[in-house]
Amino acid sequence: MSDEIYVIQAIPSGPDGYPYDEIVDIAICSVDLDNSEFRTVYHNVVCYDPKSLGKKKLDYLAGIGGLFAEEIYAGDPENKVAKEVLDIIKGKNITSFDVKQEFGRYMTCNPWDITLLASVMPSVSARMPISLKCKDPSDEPLTIRKAYRRLCKGDPASVGTGRRAIHLAQMSSQILVYMHEKGKY
Repeated sequence: MSDEIYVIQAIPSGPDGYPYDEIVDIAICSVDLDNSEFRTVYHNVVCYDPKSLGKKKLDYLAGIGGLFAEEIYAGDPENKVAKEVLDIIKGKNITSFDVKQEFGRYMTCNPWDITLLASVMPSVSARMPISLKCKDPSDEPLTIRKAYRRLCKGDPASVGTGRRAIHLAQMSSQILVYMHEKGKY
């Protein structure tokens, strides 16, 4: 397989999906399975007025991704971030740790609509043990960290204790490399 696979991970403002929640932090890694390596190609935060998000969403973002009001307010406009993301993945093979979470709940609606832009590959977690799969959409960040610690000993992606979308994309990419090496992706 000579084509790269682009792994997308996002941190939304809540677990309920569009239209209730929005993508706030997003990252993309490009994985070269032939060479068993990945590189980070994109990471950005979407600007929202913390007052419009409200305390519940701000608490969720702080707890799940370590994102705080100041950083969210200083982010880039949603349309700009969505355009940059779609320009990167157009015509590419894409995946995420849990495709139904990332794409089904958030990235099939404007301005993120990936429909007919890219080829969606199976989830990174598709052939993993059931104990390492998401049981609930809001568990995805925790499940990624759990799977990464269990499968990729020694922190090969050098993410440490990172919780942001960039760290989730890097962990998912390293897991994808591991699964490919084991003949399961």
